[in-house]
Amino acid sequence: MSVDVSDLLPVIEPDLEPSLSLSGILSRREKYKNVITMAVLLFINLLNFMDRFIIAGVLEKIIKDFSISESQGGLLQTVFVCSYMALAPLFGYLGDRYSRKMLIIIGVSIWSMTTLAGSFVPSHLFAVFAILRGLVGIGEASYSCVAPTIIADMYKHDMRTRMLALFNIATPVGGGLGYIVGAYVAVAFHGEWRWALRITPALGFICVILLLVLVREPVRGSIDGAQVLKRDNWFSDVRKIFRVKSFILTTLGFTWVAFALGSLAWWAPRFLQLAYILHYKTESEQVKANVSLYFGIVTCGAGLLGVLLGSEIARWYRKRNPRGDPIVCGVAVLLAIPFLAASIIFSKDNIIVTWICIAVTETLLSSNWAIISDMLMYIIIPPRRATASSIQIFILHLFGDASSPYIIGLVSDFFRKGSKQNEIIWKSLRYALLLTPAVASFGGIVFLVAALFIVRDRREAEATIESKTKPLV
Repeated sequence: MSVDVSDLLPVIEPDLEPSLSLSGILSRREKYKNVITMAVLLFINLLNFMDRFIIAGVLEKIIKDFSISESQGGLLQTVFVCSYMALAPLFGYLGDRYSRKMLIIIGVSIWSMTTLAGSFVPSHLFAVFAILRGLVGIGEASYSCVAPTIIADMYKHDMRTRMLALFNIATPVGGGLGYIVGAYVAVAFHGEWRWALRITPALGFICVILLLVLVREPVRGSIDGAQVLKRDNWFSDVRKIFRVKSFILTTLGFTWVAFALGSLAWWAPRFLQLAYILHYKTESEQVKANVSLYFGIVTCGAGLLGVLLGSEIARWYRKRNPRGDPIVCGVAVLLAIPFLAASIIFSKDNIIVTWICIAVTETLLSSNWAIISDMLMYIIIPPRRATASSIQIFILHLFGDASSPYIIGLVSDFFRKGSKQNEIIWKSLRYALLLTPAVASFGGIVFLVAALFIVRDRREAEATIESKTKPLV
């Protein structure tokens, strides 16, 4: 990738506060504003993933209520993620050009309203329910593309790494809470799973108020001591983004990991519920709810540990090896493969070993989330970050967790052959889920290949900014 700065123009934006004028040095007031903004963005991201995985916590009830197959159950997540990824490029384009705060407000409002509407769909209208789940993805796309770029414009260097790690903690914690809330709200309302979908909309409307009242949007590039305006159109941006080899490779690695994580996140609760039924020979609703509770707790704990450990190890190793970020990602994924396979194989026969393997797998796989966000922010220049983030979201969902739940459902249906026996359903899901360690291994290898290019791409991004920007006065 050659240094191309023809599309950049340094400017001073009129609403920029003087405290940002000296090489990105922040006043105490600005730091407080950043903390408040960060807290609201973290809360929304937590709600984002909680909303996404509440359905996984009550998937068995949804399948029975709508009288649908395993593949149709997987299709619910596929429809959601497909709309999410399809709209990501649009919001990436808008996020690099217009108010990111307003985009987030619109997105949170859309996903809250559509989630609430889905809770009132009657059992004979599965198609309507699936369409509404797709509309939820539209709202979430507007948030996921632009929120990390706001964080990148508030913090830099090690502090940016830590803040992105904190932001990404919401992924496992929110997902785990989704399983727990979904299962236990349904139990509290005597098996009525629809009440689980009415929790996040109420919190979503609170988030809109917080955004309007408390959140400030930093000027793009301000933390680096300069603002950068773009002259290029979207197609030119995309062309230049795809010249960054480490961006392509880390995106591919993340995609194959997302295939495995998307499959497990969607199907693991149901798979483990079947394993418990076969192991303990009981089908009580409390046992099923407990499985969702345990899976949610493990997901929260392992994800939290993984994100924190991954970001701190990468930050430490990066000082000794500038290629450290993709190496940490690749090694973590490859170490997770045997534990992932063991958790699938031993799920019915040894419950304790299964939970231990799931915890280790989720810790290792979640360790790269914050690192990937951090890498994108330093190999892509500020005015292209939202676009690059949207492209990454599109690719990793199209070939990762958008397709994997449906593919796993199809493979399971193939082996199941219409049987309604729990043991056959469990075995069918086990055969299907064994695809995940094989696919994830490709992701680990590609991360290691990305280490060959990461240093050069980072230096070129820094050179691009420095050659055509100057400190504001």
